Amino acid sequence: MVSRRLFLVLFVLFLALNPAAMPGAEQVGQDHKAPITITRVIPGHHQVTVKWLKPEMSVDESDLCYRVAVRFRTAPWEEARITTTRGDQTSVTLTGLLDNADYTVKVVAEQVSTSKRIAESDERLIRPGAIPGVLIDYLHKDDRAYAEKGQYIGSPSIARLDDGRLVASHDLFGGRGSEDFSRVFRSDDEGKTWRHAADVSRVFWGKLFVHDGKLYLLACSSQYGDIVLHHSPDGGERWTRPVVLASGKYHKAPVPVIVHQGRLWTCVERQTDGWPAGFQAVVLSVPVDADLLKTENWVVSDPLPYDPAWLPKGWDLPKGKQGFLEGNAVVDPQGNVLNILRYHVSPYFGKAVVLNIDPEGESLSFNRVIDFYGGMTKFTIRRHPETGTYWSLVNRVTDAKKPAMRGVLTLVSSTDLTNWTLVRDILRDDRGTAPQYTGFQYVDWLFNGDDIIFVSRTAYNGAHNFHDANHLTFHRIRKFAQEPRWVGP
Repeated sequence: MVSRRLFLVLFVLFLALNPAAMPGAEQVGQDHKAPITITRVIPGHHQVTVKWLKPEMSVDESDLCYRVAVRFRTAPWEEARITTTRGDQTSVTLTGLLDNADYTVKVVAEQVSTSKRIAESDERLIRPGAIPGVLIDYLHKDDRAYAEKGQYIGSPSIARLDDGRLVASHDLFGGRGSEDFSRVFRSDDEGKTWRHAADVSRVFWGKLFVHDGKLYLLACSSQYGDIVLHHSPDGGERWTRPVVLASGKYHKAPVPVIVHQGRLWTCVERQTDGWPAGFQAVVLSVPVDADLLKTENWVVSDPLPYDPAWLPKGWDLPKGKQGFLEGNAVVDPQGNVLNILRYHVSPYFGKAVVLNIDPEGESLSFNRVIDFYGGMTKFTIRRHPETGTYWSLVNRVTDAKKPAMRGVLTLVSSTDLTNWTLVRDILRDDRGTAPQYTGFQYVDWLFNGDDIIFVSRTAYNGAHNFHDANHLTFHRIRKFAQEPRWVGP
């Protein structure tokens, strides 16, 4: 007599090989309650991996199977291809898909013994295709899974825990969403694979950082909201209620949180009067031995407005079209803390604004405007702890008619924060559609021995446009400092 377990295994195998014989297969597209949460859809070359959470139900895993259906976006569900997997599985990879074609996927749970459908996911959209780097998260430009929060992937951030594991995050923006929500991911294998760890509310424009062995996420509570600090006691799986560090209308980006002269330093902006002229530079700092979750320990500087008098000679631009934002706290060779900011002066480009930060962190003052490749878009500057050389990944402009382009990501270096050298292009898309639809942008990165590791807000393979990204990707630049010569055009 065939055992019950063997029977179930044979039954699931039969369904996998004969999807048309599956009870109710023609009903996959009908409306049902959706207790199955798809946590990630990961498209690749001719394939997609779908991951989900096991729904709460009383059915034993041995009497459960999942059916994952995929169809062309415009096709009826009756034409869906069905892949069946066991009840103890929460992931499946669908192969044999066409690149650059839109598909819809969904997951259905069934009780094997009764053929009864007991749970179902919402539909998710995907577009298969090869992408640069390792895909951490993806959101099709028309996928409404997070419509209440945002439609596009933004604010990539990365940190390394003291135990060596990597943590990455991104927010969701646009699409009339609330823009107050971020997703957190972890990697246990140096970025080769990633898993979803948590979703966190009241987090926009966030930056992950580790201090004194603890993981934090510094962010705005929403677009132009309060500055808030979140803490995770377990490396990103759970997050405490945020502490408000500064109330008001603030802007920030995933820029560095650095340590210098016994304090943590980072830069934000106050928003007073629209884009881009209304941004005012602000510095946050706190003693390294203080409780970061106590607001009273932080110093919030007086804001410094942008002054149109700083515009370089020969440039002619209305006052309302000039501004700075997304500043980097950087220690110069003399030991002073500076704020180096993105300089929004389109149609001009190639400059950055440098501000002085007073030693107590209470005020800022103008220093100078420097030549800086990619200064029209967000960048992160870090100083190598051993050599003292400064490095950055920037969106180099290769077409003067498109100063906002983000389809080229270039490694640059400097010994003095004033004179910058092109090292080499890291990511580049020269297709005719690239300036409009490709972006490797808002890169956040870390030194990793002889390597640089970074995460990118990547618009690629069907993005709404170069700005409205559909991927969060992870990358590694091996032995970044061993080829200090220009190898790009």
